[in-house]
Amino acid sequence: MDVHFGTRKSTLGIAADVLALDPTASLSGIAEAAGIGRTTLHKRYPKRQDLLLAVARDSIEQIWQALDETGVTADGPVTAETLRKFVEASVELSSRIAFLFRQPTLDPVKEIELAIDRLEETVDEFIGRAQRDGLLRADLPAWWVAASLNSVTYAAWESVVRGKLAPRDAPKLALDTARTGLGVR
Repeated sequence: MDVHFGTRKSTLGIAADVLALDPTASLSGIAEAAGIGRTTLHKRYPKRQDLLLAVARDSIEQIWQALDETGVTADGPVTAETLRKFVEASVELSSRIAFLFRQPTLDPVKEIELAIDRLEETVDEFIGRAQRDGLLRADLPAWWVAASLNSVTYAAWESVVRGKLAPRDAPKLALDTARTGLGVR
């Protein structure tokens, strides 16, 4: 299955895509998706856990970079544009976010646990500011809005990967769903 989202990805990015869809994916399957030989992947990452840790560290770095670039980490009011950019980046990085939360072998790695906690705190703080600025519902806990937004952006990413949704439509659909919900009020 081609899991590329429209941009050229690194081996670690492709590994995150594959592992988000199948956390038990074999190294052979990951190597095939990345277009490299299994022995090449094995030379770079002698053990599966070595690859998982490399994907986790790279994912954390990519997510922080996106948070900085979209303005999430900046102080001050949240604009509709900042929220839109955040959702676009979240859709693009959904496989990496899902990988971090779904890979149980990472749970005992303190460095990864602390980095994920820090990411969650930063996003929750951003969501809280977006709520205060009237862009998202303020009657729900920020952590719940963030978790729901993660689910919606992952569903958009996965729909693109599965050919159900055009890549350009995914962020808007995710944002519209997050902002208006699914029910009639």
